[in-house]
Amino acid sequence: MPFVVLHTADVHLDRAFSAAGMSAGIAAARRQELRDAFRRFVDLAVDSKVDAVTIGGDLYEHERATMDTGHFLREQLERLGPVPALVSPGNHDPYMPDSLYARMDWPPNVTIFREPAFRPVQFSPWLTVWGAGHDGPTLRRNLLEGFRVEGAGRHVLLFHGSDTRAVPPGKPAHCPFLASDVRAAGADFALLGHYHGARVAEDSAPVFAYPGSPEPLDFSEEGVHHILRLDIDEARISPTLIPFSRVPYCTHTVEVSAFLTSESLRAAITALPGEGEIVRVILAGMLQPEVDLDVQSLYNSCAERFRYLEIVDRTEPGYDFAELAEESTTKGAFVRLMLTRIQRLSPDDRGTTEAALLYGLRAFERREVSA
Repeated sequence: MPFVVLHTADVHLDRAFSAAGMSAGIAAARRQELRDAFRRFVDLAVDSKVDAVTIGGDLYEHERATMDTGHFLREQLERLGPVPALVSPGNHDPYMPDSLYARMDWPPNVTIFREPAFRPVQFSPWLTVWGAGHDGPTLRRNLLEGFRVEGAGRHVLLFHGSDTRAVPPGKPAHCPFLASDVRAAGADFALLGHYHGARVAEDSAPVFAYPGSPEPLDFSEEGVHHILRLDIDEARISPTLIPFSRVPYCTHTVEVSAFLTSESLRAAITALPGEGEIVRVILAGMLQPEVDLDVQSLYNSCAERFRYLEIVDRTEPGYDFAELAEESTTKGAFVRLMLTRIQRLSPDDRGTTEAALLYGLRAFERREVSA
């Protein structure tokens, strides 16, 4: 029978969600949904009778973590009974004197790797898991450099780190490594955390895997999210990504040029798929001058249909400025004056003057002007 490991990472319990512009109530609901995801992960481990559970870091966010979260984690991991739970702290939940890892009294089945150096947990004569953990938020060195496993049998690594081939531009690398480093260490496979998108890296055989976050955390993480099952025997190692997330993020673009009323725009938003989802609507295209676009009013009338709604206005004004500037009227003189001022400004400095032009035209039309 294979040895079965259930692996997750990057749950980010106690995440603020403030950057997404969510209200305090919705942010609190999202934090509860992250707890629910971890509870479901433990449920699956218990129901599937796996041999071990592994967590690849960023289980919670240290700056916001509370003792309530610490007790929640202890209760969940205790439900595993004798099933071992191995935890590799990451850059958001490093093992430090004031971390939840250090402050909680963990059940005997839990092993937390406290140091940025690999140490072994042997499960059988033919299987050893080697884990290492962050002891601070800025661990930049390659933990695999100069390391080599010891002993016969299968060797699996558990740590939180950056595959250097996938580091986003401008982002720092945490414990950077390459697939070749895993092989050079004599390991058969690495269970990882850090990247929020699931990925299994292979050459001639699987080398490492990121499960990704079990629930998406913002609009850059759209799509289904996963946890990972790893089946290990003396002949092979088989990783399987398991679809797991329940609360999707979804972005829709609404082209506005055909709409002549704000009501038709509202109807287009409420007709979008995504009831119960976290939805971003991008309004794009040329907005007809007759349409009264009030983003806050649109939000108020559409938000109840979605779990969370964000509306982004990227429309362009539908005025023909060249034609208006030809008018022998006060409005025409105003347009000519403002266009001249705009042309004298650099592109980075034009925003306020362009907005003033639009507000002025609305005032000429005796329409409500609101910033």
